[in-house]
Amino acid sequence: MSYARKYDQFRSRGAEVVGISVDSPAQNQTMIENLLLPFKLLSDPEGEQAIQRYGVWDAEGRIAVPTIVAVDRDRTIRYWYKGKDFADRPGDADLFSALESGK
Repeated sequence: MSYARKYDQFRSRGAEVVGISVDSPAQNQTMIENLLLPFKLLSDPEGEQAIQRYGVWDAEGRIAVPTIVAVDRDRTIRYWYKGKDFADRPGDADLFSALESGK
């Protein structure tokens, strides 16, 4: 799923998209500009602020495992998907369903 291409569908469900990566703020800003991303990318360079705390850190590869988390306004986790490798991403139907059920 391309979150940039489907951004309007997230927004229509009352959701905001935010990415977190081990890349620096400058690298994230370059990615936002190059890919024309309509959402923020936050930096967790050592993976200590969020990535490790959520248990999605691949220590061997020193990178975050692709993970999708949907949190509602009450901070309840409505959806959690942890990929098996860098290319493993969920389909959009389950994620959008979780967003709709959280309204």
